[in-house]
Amino acid sequence: MVPMLDLIKKIGTMFEGISTLNVTTGLVFTVVCLFVWTCTRRPRGIPPGPLITIPILGHLLQIGANPIKSFQKMRKQYGDVFSVYIGNRLVVVINGLENLKEAFVIKGDVFTARPNTYVQDIVAGNKGIFFSNGSIWKEQRKFAVATLRHLGMGRNILEANIQEEATVFLEELATTRGQVTDIAHLVHNAVSNIICTLVFGKRFQYNDPKFVKLLKVVAEDISVSPLADFMPLLRFVPGDLLKINRTIKNAEMVEREFIIPAIDEHLEHYDDDNIHDFISAYIKEMKIMESLGETNTSMDRENLRIAITDLFLAGSETTGSAIRWFLLCILHFPEIQDKCFTDINRIVGCSRPVSLKDKVNLPFVEATIMETLRFGDIAPLGATHGVLEDTTLKGYRIPNGAIIMPNIDSVLSDPIIWGDPENFRPDRFLDEHGKITKSEEFIPYFIGRRNCMGESLARMELFLFISNMIQKFQFVKADDEPLPSLEGEFGLTHCPKPFKMRAILRD
Repeated sequence: MVPMLDLIKKIGTMFEGISTLNVTTGLVFTVVCLFVWTCTRRPRGIPPGPLITIPILGHLLQIGANPIKSFQKMRKQYGDVFSVYIGNRLVVVINGLENLKEAFVIKGDVFTARPNTYVQDIVAGNKGIFFSNGSIWKEQRKFAVATLRHLGMGRNILEANIQEEATVFLEELATTRGQVTDIAHLVHNAVSNIICTLVFGKRFQYNDPKFVKLLKVVAEDISVSPLADFMPLLRFVPGDLLKINRTIKNAEMVEREFIIPAIDEHLEHYDDDNIHDFISAYIKEMKIMESLGETNTSMDRENLRIAITDLFLAGSETTGSAIRWFLLCILHFPEIQDKCFTDINRIVGCSRPVSLKDKVNLPFVEATIMETLRFGDIAPLGATHGVLEDTTLKGYRIPNGAIIMPNIDSVLSDPIIWGDPENFRPDRFLDEHGKITKSEEFIPYFIGRRNCMGESLARMELFLFISNMIQKFQFVKADDEPLPSLEGEFGLTHCPKPFKMRAILRD
């Protein structure tokens, strides 16, 4: 064996004659190679994606501020199933109806999970309806769906509540007297009140300070950057760049000032013979489980608290944004507004409100609402999913721990399906006889086991609000101002940028 000292001398001899510059160059070259290798290596078998992965950022620079347009380009380059890194999280993006059906319908048992993310763990944990998994999710969703149906969701018995709120909303809208205004707050007040009626058993006055404060923090939380879940360490950067700390404080405030008092009030005045809202129905189920000595249940106060938040957020923001998208689109295409009014005036007149029974006779109005949901693309990436175990999709390995993004936009904006998806054209949903035509590619509320459970309620709200708005008002752009942009803003949803208009009472 060569003594260590001799070995060192031999190595030193090898480097004799090599200049310091060459050694430095070699070291730099080695470091660069290691850096490139680190940035380009990908786990074996996962879906393809961009080659260069920047440490800490992942592919954020390639994705940019508009993930939808970026994903459209990546789909063309890498195929219907591709992957990116956001921060250090592997994200698998699934495009195309058939692939979405394979993942979330055929393989729904595996793809039903919610991934572990920072904001979810802090705000909800594995509780409630939206963010929970496994047996908790199954029990919570099953109860919520059954209870909301009992309370009238999807059935005509809820129509009276929606009509009542629509009437109040139209009266408030009339107070603008045709002046230029942004009615976003009125829209969200009205839609949120319908959820309040279902969940809390009461509506709120639009100027109620408590209600105003609640809607303000909801609007703030909806605008939070999705990057909050991928790069939580940025919460320590001065200025709360991704609004993570604000979101956590808002959640605590809503719980402290709104949800917990509502639960306490329902418990104090609980009447087994007067189950009139979601909270009272939930409390009844809790008492039944307690009387049976059932310990293997998630029907408890903590899950109720989170479920209330889930229902309120899911049931107010998306429908409110859809109404705003409708108003924005008819400002750009007044001939569509005129046709909607002509049909309503011919079928219903102006002496009574439009009701659900009129829906079948107003196919163009319904087609316009459907086109609004397609064009507005309110939830283009749906909600993030995970997989319960390592699995495959289209021959690619999908590892447990990956975040799954269902690209709903890839269906709603596909030129192969729609021909001219960039155009707002309601008649694409009408057949040659002027009747509504069903299309399996129309999936604004998603598909599979995690689809939107409030879809039937949302459809009722949209028809009753929009048809009665058109019956009573003509909506026009602000005088001497250009039309507001049809480009939306990305937060947790895709919503219109703030815009103003005039709502003129019809004669």
